[in-house]
Amino acid sequence: MKVLAIESSCDDTSIAIVDSFRKIKYIQTINHQKFHKDFGGVVPEMAARQHLDIMDMILKKISSRQLKTVDCIAATYGPGLIGGLIVGSSIAKGIAIALNKPLIPINHLQAHLLSPRMIAKIHFPYLCLLVSGGNTAIVLIETEKKFKILGSTIDDSAGECFDKVAKFMGLSYPGGPALEKLAIGGDANAFILPKPLTKTKNCNFSFSGLKTSAIKIIGSHVNTKVFQKDFAASFQKSISNILKIKINNAIDLLDKRNIKVRDFSICGGVAANKIINKDLKAFVNRKKMNFYQVPLSLCTDNAAMIGWNALELAKTMILKKNNYSIRPTPNILINESFLK
Repeated sequence: MKVLAIESSCDDTSIAIVDSFRKIKYIQTINHQKFHKDFGGVVPEMAARQHLDIMDMILKKISSRQLKTVDCIAATYGPGLIGGLIVGSSIAKGIAIALNKPLIPINHLQAHLLSPRMIAKIHFPYLCLLVSGGNTAIVLIETEKKFKILGSTIDDSAGECFDKVAKFMGLSYPGGPALEKLAIGGDANAFILPKPLTKTKNCNFSFSGLKTSAIKIIGSHVNTKVFQKDFAASFQKSISNILKIKINNAIDLLDKRNIKVRDFSICGGVAANKIINKDLKAFVNRKKMNFYQVPLSLCTDNAAMIGWNALELAKTMILKKNNYSIRPTPNILINESFLK
């Protein structure tokens, strides 16, 4: 089975063709960050226009022969920026009608959480850390349709914290990759930063206190290259330490509930941070669990994960060619689904 998938929830326009043998037959992802760089963040109206122009360009590169081989169409319906969601879902609906193929609406967050199964035969249930610019959560994935949130952020996400701190340091947008690069060679023990909400045994996160403390330190120091490198390394280490504490709490919680989980995965944009990734892998392995991470190219928003999610759902449902319902929904939760 093959799926043509579209992702347009934020500032990545992506179209992919994925099959049920875990093969990405085609993918093109174009990031808009250079268009938003001067604004220090994503401008929703500008992103929507970029999605429309770029999607048209990508689709023209896909031959009619390739399109005829797909069995269904999938698109992100939320969460995300409403303009981008409307563009992606409208184009997907048009293609589905033109080709007389079923249309599968996909929850963007669920696609991230299921994406590790695209690169490895991970069995249910498994534990996943979703850590990105818009979300930070620890989730138990029980089936293709069942997601139990063990903990999530009560304020900022880890990725948002990275971006805001990087901005105050005068680094370019997006801040996460810039800060990671700057941290190379820095002293990770130079600054002691707070670890909010880590004295409790729950799995919820809080990053606003860390962000505030970081901004105060930046404002009280001369912004030299040495300071920047040491502070970037220290800040990155603090994020990693917070994540490890919460992962440990989640593992303890599952043990108390006698839920056996042997696999752990990490997904989302922050998962692309090599230092944090390496640190979390070593920690999880010490817990006698398998660690899985999707390739760097699939950490950030992409259509391959949307297509894979559709393939996972297709195994559990009867696809109807004449049902083209898709409703762009900016604010949906991890455990919500358009398909009942």
